[in-house]
Amino acid sequence: MKILHVHDIPTTKCRVEVRLKDLGFQVKSVDAAAMATVKHTRFDILVLDVPACRLKQWLYEANHHFILPYFWWCEERKPATSAPHEKLDGMLCCGMNDNELHWSILLGIKNGQRRLHLEREYLFLSKKLEERKLVDHAKIILSKINNVSETRAYEMMRTQAMNERKKLIDVAASVLQASRLTAKEG
Repeated sequence: MKILHVHDIPTTKCRVEVRLKDLGFQVKSVDAAAMATVKHTRFDILVLDVPACRLKQWLYEANHHFILPYFWWCEERKPATSAPHEKLDGMLCCGMNDNELHWSILLGIKNGQRRLHLEREYLFLSKKLEERKLVDHAKIILSKINNVSETRAYEMMRTQAMNERKKLIDVAASVLQASRLTAKEG
């Protein structure tokens, strides 16, 4: 397993990259400011070795460059009071023994896979909802213009989409664009 260890001020109690290498992982350690320089390299997980006050900032930056499970290497005494971010999939710390580190990494990877799946599903459903709103808006405009029911207006758009071998959303977009053009002219 390949781990990207990102630090801004590395933890002083234990060297994270050494600890992870001792567990048999391949570790690439980079300064947080240089995170983008390794974005084309394949990693399995990303471990942020940063203080809680900068966790959100670096997590945002990591999320901009990588689609991975994210871990926080926590050296602080009370990590629970440092409200972890919703994109954080696991926490690791110096006090963990080898078994605890391995299990935390495995559970964090599972959490990361679940989070990534939910994010993709959310994006897909958001897109479908926006398309549905556009179709509904076009249906209302078409029903008013042709003085027909909304059901009939929807059927008209569907028939046109089938006849022209287009997607319904494309027909709806053209109806909305034609409506805007007519409104500007009038």
